[in-house]
Amino acid sequence: TRKFNKPMAMLKLIAENQQRKFNTQKALAKAWTGPVPPLVEQTLAQLMKEGAKYTSITAVQGSPGTWDVGSRSNSTMKRRVIMSLLPNTPPECCPWSLVSGLPCYHGTAVILQNHGAANMHKFVEPRYLSAPWKEMYAEVTYDLPAQHVMDGIMLEAKQRVLSGEYLHAPKALPPPRGRPVKNAGERNQSWYEKGSARPKKRIYLCSLCKLQGHTRAKCDLRQMFEDQEVPPAAPPWGL
Repeated sequence: TRKFNKPMAMLKLIAENQQRKFNTQKALAKAWTGPVPPLVEQTLAQLMKEGAKYTSITAVQGSPGTWDVGSRSNSTMKRRVIMSLLPNTPPECCPWSLVSGLPCYHGTAVILQNHGAANMHKFVEPRYLSAPWKEMYAEVTYDLPAQHVMDGIMLEAKQRVLSGEYLHAPKALPPPRGRPVKNAGERNQSWYEKGSARPKKRIYLCSLCKLQGHTRAKCDLRQMFEDQEVPPAAPPWGL
């Protein structure tokens, strides 16, 4: 590790590293020709690897675009997958696909059977495609200020600190004599405005649906997760 005696040298190194990373990502986005960015492509590959393990896939009679995918752990359970007619929309199955914008394992199995791995990118939300990723870097530049500009900023900061105009230390007051009163004035004023104090009721937040008022143990979506293998985390937008 390097040790810097001057803060400006350390800040300059950090800025140069960030500029180098930005230019690398910008060059990669400009030269990329795939339908989705590299990180999204890796995530889809992992989804297809797990989705290919499902073999029991049957169409629902009388419901076009609806499929039943058998569970790998329990042969008596099936997951209902509804294919959307809208472009760049993941199949409707698990709550994870509705939140992440990517197909779940069951939806991936139906896509692989009916459309093939080459069309996997057509069933993800538009924010995961390469076009928004390229537009984000198209007209953006990462420029560092000139050295004389940075030196001028540091010199002005030093002058302000040495002048003492921006350093106003609070005046130390001696404590009052006698037994201290527990904020009698503030307490009375607060009682007149807000009324008597009441304990705050604890608000529970569910870790599944992210709604208030209940916990994971009493959530209605808990049954939907019993047969679901947790898919990989969605990549950050634009990467």
